[in-house]
Amino acid sequence: MTNVRIITDSNAYLPAEFLERHPVEVIPHRLKIGGSFFEEDADFSVDEFFEKLADARRANPLVIPEVQAPPINVFLDQFQNGGTEQIVAIHMSSQLSPIWEQARRAADMLKGRYTIRVLDSQTTSHGLGILVRMAAEAAAKGATINDIARIVNGGVPHIYVTIFTESLNYLERSARLSASQSLLGAMLGIKAMLMMEDGWLVTQEKVQTRDEVVEKLREFVSEFASIREIGVFQQGYESVRTDLMARLRETLPKAPIHKVDYPPSLAAYVGPNTVGVVVHEGTF
Repeated sequence: MTNVRIITDSNAYLPAEFLERHPVEVIPHRLKIGGSFFEEDADFSVDEFFEKLADARRANPLVIPEVQAPPINVFLDQFQNGGTEQIVAIHMSSQLSPIWEQARRAADMLKGRYTIRVLDSQTTSHGLGILVRMAAEAAAKGATINDIARIVNGGVPHIYVTIFTESLNYLERSARLSASQSLLGAMLGIKAMLMMEDGWLVTQEKVQTRDEVVEKLREFVSEFASIREIGVFQQGYESVRTDLMARLRETLPKAPIHKVDYPPSLAAYVGPNTVGVVVHEGTF
């Protein structure tokens, strides 16, 4: 057993084979859709999330999905029942999820009895998963809690996320797009390009065709001088992802490129009909 436990949340993309080797603990988000609540776990896919949302909107077209943290007692129990008193908890961007704040509150309540570092990844999905993997691998090698925190915080500036979405109405809440911009964009068939900056989703530019989406994402990735790995997620864009991954492999034959999941806790902010790329930048 390692001296430091690693905890994250269900937004993180972690391959099953990695979890078989590393005992990372995962706290699920709660997703509120209308009057119903769902736990974000391996059995609750993004497609099911949108099905539940469509069902709720048949009764009330104004339903907006909410990403929630579980009650603080869930964190207290998780922190106290793991066998070690040193914990690094790495969570989805605090600008999108309340789970980091809830974890921090629980850590403060246990101060003096446990040493807990609660870290804001400022990212999502595969990006969060990369940071968690870095932490778990360091813990397995015997790194101290402070060393692990330094490794994760040092990795944050090297994770880049860009996303295209057709669902502009979602961006009124998550990317500060005005209602009039959302309506006009939807009428014109525009797709918005988002970047994560300091944990926020920020609108960068707009395109109109799926071919343009592929080219923009390829250009974005090809600008990096050194890449450790790439993750590509989608909903309603499977053929675009296939095309994009093929073109990226031509451009970057040595870079590992993975299909990764699109988590409901991100979909609640970005919507359906989406394709996104996560880049882990290499260091020199």
